[in-house]
Amino acid sequence: MPRARSSWLAPGRSSSSRGTADAIREGMTADSTTPPASRYRIVIALDGSEYSQIVLEHAFDQAARHRVPDLHVLTVVESRRADLASIKSWLARCVVERLEATGRSDWRTRLHVRAGGAEDEIIKLAAEVGADLIVIGRHGIHHPRPSVADSVVAMAMCPTLVVALAGREHEAEPGCLACARARAESDGERWFCADHSETQDVRLSTLVPPSFSLAQGPLW
Repeated sequence: MPRARSSWLAPGRSSSSRGTADAIREGMTADSTTPPASRYRIVIALDGSEYSQIVLEHAFDQAARHRVPDLHVLTVVESRRADLASIKSWLARCVVERLEATGRSDWRTRLHVRAGGAEDEIIKLAAEVGADLIVIGRHGIHHPRPSVADSVVAMAMCPTLVVALAGREHEAEPGCLACARARAESDGERWFCADHSETQDVRLSTLVPPSFSLAQGPLW
């Protein structure tokens, strides 16, 4: 039995008019000899959790850096018995609302729903579209260890942006108050206090001067 797979353009764009709209947006005319701009293809994996909007926000920030982004937003369900109608409705609402809120409704955006293993389907879609970037979250159902994000990073053939939830607690080595004071007083010119500048541990730091050139000699 074939796997459940669904793909459709974001509302407001019909597949029949896609070519004409793309040509107009990329500055092409029927008589133009200028080659079309290369699309920057981003696969965005959403898991249906409350953090999906955070992943979308980071993905849109990456897309905005390119003149002709091509977005492929994917959510993966575990079984063909899932309520596909509800999932498609959620995905469409989530993406279209974000496109409208950011004024990016002209971006070419395709929505995908697939059944199977999340990491496998994400990698398959990235290969199908020739993705330049994958954006995925490390929270929600993506947070088990080993996480889906970890597996995608290991298998991906393109750069992968993993969006972690901000504000998570993490253990860190207690900072040196004298070092912090040295940085504040020197506006970052000095990084370590006198004691830590002479430590035998390899902890090096230097500030690159404005307009520095290697022709001037060693940096440090």
